[in-house]
Amino acid sequence: MKWIRTSKKNRLKAVSYLGICTIVIGTIAIFKVTAQSHNQNQEMMSTENKMTELLKEETPTVLVEVWSDYLCPWCYIGEANLENAIADLGINATVVYKSFQSNPTLQGAFTVTEIAKQSGFSLEEARKKSKYIEDMASSANVELHMDSVIMVNTMDAHRLAYMAKQKGHGKEMAKRLFEASYVETKNIADPNVLTALGEEFGISKEETFAMLKSDQYRAEIKSEIQEGINNGLRGVPYFVINKKYSLSGAQPKEVFKKTFTDILQKDGSYTPLISKSPSGYTCDENGCEIPNKQ
Repeated sequence: MKWIRTSKKNRLKAVSYLGICTIVIGTIAIFKVTAQSHNQNQEMMSTENKMTELLKEETPTVLVEVWSDYLCPWCYIGEANLENAIADLGINATVVYKSFQSNPTLQGAFTVTEIAKQSGFSLEEARKKSKYIEDMASSANVELHMDSVIMVNTMDAHRLAYMAKQKGHGKEMAKRLFEASYVETKNIADPNVLTALGEEFGISKEETFAMLKSDQYRAEIKSEIQEGINNGLRGVPYFVINKKYSLSGAQPKEVFKKTFTDILQKDGSYTPLISKSPSGYTCDENGCEIPNKQ
């Protein structure tokens, strides 16, 4: 089901984002690549064999465009699985990060305690759900501290990432913003936080402050979001491979590996976007999917 925004009358318009935070502090996505472990093992062996044959001839190259939001936990986990799959396969991959806002109207900053209270969850229940998602992240070698996450509007974070991308540091800045959000639990809407992150990649405080005080890159962020929607995006994370194939949701590493192997085996002339698997859990402009059963 979706967590639907309901408040339009007061500051708790931001409660729309509380639905997203519900997923941040709770819910575990249980991925099933196949119905039985025996079939799963067979598929994994088949994928490895196919890639071994491909690597005999040359090192394959893929282009992966990733739409994500820095306060979407599925994005952080899904992108970690993507990177792990690329490393396992030993292929060359150009990964380009693009923008999406799960809640473009959010104002203010919210702690998990506030979120749990306003969403009707007890802190005990929130912490239990938080543990589930942290365990999932751990399986992807990702560290998350859900109890301390600060939920904010991510437009300025995306603008900083876009600036870094123009300077050749887009991928690195995207990863750094996820770490700032989920590991260091910083407020990534705070100009001081953003300027400090920019400095790590050679962007001066003056340059970042000037950008934040202006409308610079807002149009570009909106254009990237619209591009994703035009390419079939309905929620993030969303992956477009070689501008031909798409994957939606925080897919497991093995799904990425099989997808890359299949594409590299038969990719030829341009093919319209083809979904390679059922959708995983996603965050969209209405919130985040919450499974009926844990």
